Amino acid sequence: MPNEDQMRAVGETCTEYWPIDEDGSPASCSNCNYWEGDDLKCELDIFELQLTNLDQT
Repeated sequence: MPNEDQMRAVGETCTEYWPIDEDGSPASCSNCNYWEGDDLKCELDIFELQLTNLDQT
């Protein structure tokens, strides 16, 4: 499971990020509508790709 720093970095740059609540919380996969399920992973299966793209900037 990714750590919170990774989830925040991906959430801030992900074009598919869709916050659960519009309460002003910082963008993070942990508060994205697509981050769910028993495995707590991205429904769109794009987390790893997004994280890899961050490493190449």
